[in-house]
Amino acid sequence: MRRQAVSGVVLGLAMTVGSAMPAAANGGDPLERVNRYTHGFNTLLRVHVLTPAARLYVEQVPAEVRQGIGQALANLGEPVTAIAGLAGGEFAVAGNALQRFGINTVLGYGGVRDVARERGLPPRPYGLADAACGWGVPSGPYLVLPVLGPSTLRDAAATFATGLALSQAVGPEVVLGWQTGSSFHGYAEMHRSLDSADAQAIDPYAMQRSAHLQRRALACPGDGALQVAAGMIEEEE
Repeated sequence: MRRQAVSGVVLGLAMTVGSAMPAAANGGDPLERVNRYTHGFNTLLRVHVLTPAARLYVEQVPAEVRQGIGQALANLGEPVTAIAGLAGGEFAVAGNALQRFGINTVLGYGGVRDVARERGLPPRPYGLADAACGWGVPSGPYLVLPVLGPSTLRDAAATFATGLALSQAVGPEVVLGWQTGSSFHGYAEMHRSLDSADAQAIDPYAMQRSAHLQRRALACPGDGALQVAAGMIEEEE
């Protein structure tokens, strides 16, 4: 009951924030000036802190060990996926997440080994932002978050609400440690491709914006329609 109440509260917050934005702003970039400033800050952080740490992590930790760490961190997120699935009415997603968490926690040494995938239960990523999208909450304008990077107003509200709810449930230290570890591991595994893409792009900010909005459009078709209308991404012929 407590988890259902929490999911209702955070979904309501995401819906309220997203719905408060004018429809004309959806998919656009009215916050471009602020976004570019934040993007510049994030770039400095990546170059001077995150990338050197990621290189050290990749060089010193064997690939199979990193894979196990990543799977264990992902396993801790399965209950969150289940709650988001329930909030979005995606009961198959919620059931898959609960089965994965139970199987991998018990048989996979806490998730280090993805036994559930071996048994035909692959991960099905789904978050509160996806639930809000399913309920028709507009994306709001594109937004670059400090450290976290590309997002939208709706997705940022969902991220904040999820973190707040989890902090109240299990403690802020636990949530901060899990989210930091998960984010850093993900960055370490793909930092080379990100650095290469930035180096080749004429405008790294615009490139990241386009890539992020297209990824979200695949997960939330309604977002794609709004972004095409706003001229943020090109409509496929």
